[in-house]
Amino acid sequence: MKKAVKKYKYKIIFVIAAALMIAVIFALFSVDGAANQKNIDFINSFGWSVKDAPSDISHITVPENLSDIYLIHSQISGIEGSSITDFRGKSITRYSYTVLNHQNSESGKIRADVFVYKTDIIAADIADISPGGRISPISDLSEMTPD
Repeated sequence: MKKAVKKYKYKIIFVIAAALMIAVIFALFSVDGAANQKNIDFINSFGWSVKDAPSDISHITVPENLSDIYLIHSQISGIEGSSITDFRGKSITRYSYTVLNHQNSESGKIRADVFVYKTDIIAADIADISPGGRISPISDLSEMTPD
């Protein structure tokens, strides 16, 4: 009888621990409604349409010594008055949204990336994440489908 109670107790502890882990993961990788709407409004201001929720949220620490890829990306995705290079050593968040009105949207591989430091949007781009894909400035509307 004691063994059965002991097993039951361990199962309850395991379930509680699992629930706490899920809650922590959800809190770390969720986006609040106001930040999400701010990002979507920013993307929409260029004419792009995206899904209502990010497909990916990544927390990135910009390295002190930037590699060529960061320098190139900074030139493409910088917002007027801001560049990723200005945030060396800082943690930023990349919100990725699935783009709906790009010529290649059917592939599911076109995303709008918005880079945020604290609450400020510091960079954004349109990225084709398929093999051989490219990154374009969010202001480049050349591959947007007509309305």
